[in-house]
Amino acid sequence: MKECLKMTTGNNASININRILTRTPLVVAALAICLCFFACTQTDQQPAGPAEKVTIAYATAPYTVLIDIAQAQGYFRQEGLEVVPQLHSYGKLTLDALLAGKADFATIGETPFMFAVMKGEKISVIVTIQNSNKNNAVIARKDSGIRAPRDLKGRRIAVTSGTIGEFYMDTFLAANGISRKDVKIVFLSPARMLEALTSGEIDAASTWNPDLILMQRKLGDKGTTFYNEDIYTQNFQIVASQDYIRKNPERVRKVLRALVRAEEFVGKSPAEAQKIVAASRQMERSLLGDMWQVSTFNVKLDQSLVLALEDESRWAIKAGLTRETKMPNYLDFIYLDGLTSVKPEAVRILR
Repeated sequence: MKECLKMTTGNNASININRILTRTPLVVAALAICLCFFACTQTDQQPAGPAEKVTIAYATAPYTVLIDIAQAQGYFRQEGLEVVPQLHSYGKLTLDALLAGKADFATIGETPFMFAVMKGEKISVIVTIQNSNKNNAVIARKDSGIRAPRDLKGRRIAVTSGTIGEFYMDTFLAANGISRKDVKIVFLSPARMLEALTSGEIDAASTWNPDLILMQRKLGDKGTTFYNEDIYTQNFQIVASQDYIRKNPERVRKVLRALVRAEEFVGKSPAEAQKIVAASRQMERSLLGDMWQVSTFNVKLDQSLVLALEDESRWAIKAGLTRETKMPNYLDFIYLDGLTSVKPEAVRILR
């Protein structure tokens, strides 16, 4: 009890504890129990001082499972952060919000990040939170005469410009001996693709989950899906401006610590984690489950991210999708110190 009183009253007040206990034992005992409970609860659950507000822009596609869990379980709050979520329909728009100064952090795939760096934006990845080698595919209508990848030649294929869908399409076509010039590219937002594909406005689409799953369900046996798990692994990460990171290194570490706790929760309780995410996103549980099966949700920075960024830079330069002709050194655009200080074993990038 004396130790609890010392915790709650401070060193100066503790010198009178014995005299107080002698005079009013019942009152002080009750007070000590209450104060000790309060102090222990505050130590474990709430940081001292007001919460720091941070805005995270993220996409409606649930690749940000770890953010959802950290928010729902109170891990951000326990790090002294008040996270303001800012929803966007897909990842490229979250980056636009970050660059416009409307968000502190953004969650995106590596393709929009690569294009931004090639344009000279001073941004950095602080962590990868999801990856999958079966989250992207080309889905096509069989009644358009498409039964095999070679049948895509001459067909109308929809992509969302500047996204992983566009990169996957070009890579998939090249792997099957088809050039970009051999198809008719139609630029559409993810929200428009489902309607365009089911109506026959387009013959195929290169996209990602959950839109891919929804298209598969809608077309049924009238559709066919082409995967290639060897040509691309999607990395989904959290980025921030380099200026923000430089000015707020401890805030970055707080975000990372909360995400590490969320990673542990997902690993130990995947069913409960799915339930939480489905509820927070108001998403059909079976749809989320299908996505969950082809994804891993963990906190890391590894060499695969660097390799993906370099591959996509070569693709963008060769296809004339950027004015730049020289690949950046992506180590200058990955912030290693934050995760190294929080979970060093999760950093596996050659330097």
